[in-house]
Amino acid sequence: MKKEISSRLEKWDILKFILIFLVVLGHIADFSTRSNEYMRTLYLAIYTFHMPLFIFVSGLFAKKTVNEKRKDKIFGYLVMYFVLKFINFLYFWISAGKTSFSVFTETGLPWFMLALFAHSLITIAVKDFSPKYVMVFGVLVACLAGYDKNINSFLALSRIIVFFPFYYAGYLFDTKKIETHCRKALPKILSVIIITAFVLTAVFFGERYYWLRPLVTGANPFASLNTCEEYGFLIRLGYYAVAAALCYAVIVLTPSKTPLGIAAKIGRRTLPVYAFHYIILYILYYNIGIQPMLEKLSPVHWEWFSLPLALAVTLFSANGLFNKIINLAANVPAKHN
Repeated sequence: MKKEISSRLEKWDILKFILIFLVVLGHIADFSTRSNEYMRTLYLAIYTFHMPLFIFVSGLFAKKTVNEKRKDKIFGYLVMYFVLKFINFLYFWISAGKTSFSVFTETGLPWFMLALFAHSLITIAVKDFSPKYVMVFGVLVACLAGYDKNINSFLALSRIIVFFPFYYAGYLFDTKKIETHCRKALPKILSVIIITAFVLTAVFFGERYYWLRPLVTGANPFASLNTCEEYGFLIRLGYYAVAAALCYAVIVLTPSKTPLGIAAKIGRRTLPVYAFHYIILYILYYNIGIQPMLEKLSPVHWEWFSLPLALAVTLFSANGLFNKIINLAANVPAKHN
């Protein structure tokens, strides 16, 4: 039994490693989206599903936090929100000499912590209602909220609303049942088909759909879609369908073990990677100037260097020092029932 539980947990740690790697890779791609069509395609492909799945996994392991109303865990998200804001403020203040700071408006990395804080509270409030009604209402609100231009980055409200259905879905699912489902042949075949279809679509038509960028970030109203604003409701529904299918496929195909166990180890340190990777990338791109170096190494297909770069930054950001700093900030002493 102990071995079975260990294997099951390792699968989710490996999945978290994959997702945090995609977070880093997505931000690397974003540094070049203005000038490179391949990076635009990569960015759109990653953002279609990686944060929905990250939030789904957060909800999946939030049952104890929600059911027991763990104030220490929930308040910890809020603390981490301000810790991440301070880390970013401090770096840009030191490197640039000046920077802006807004407590209530968030367009950068800290939004994720604020979203988890809000999602926990919302789930506590609705956990005794019928799940199907909560899910339908959550999706409906998200599809309608896009028409309100005031729902944007203020308090990360747009992202909180847009991604809540994924968090709630995670809260509803059981890890053991998912594990049992993933071991069957048919789900694996279906998942390969889903991912193959998505990759082919991205490769051949990714550039054509880059106008959906404001939608997949979850941070923008439908007005950012310009001429398609009136169809925002249907477009978001389609986005939910595609994201859900990809989330399903990635979960099914995520292995339960990896050689040496390094992926699972990093998967248990996603928070320091999330907190520090962007500053590291900013230093690499704007202080060191790594982009010209990559282009010099391979003038034609320098984009491929993004993969080892993302892996290197992910591994470095998970080092013991960063992990200790974040754990110190995240472990908020508090009484809970």
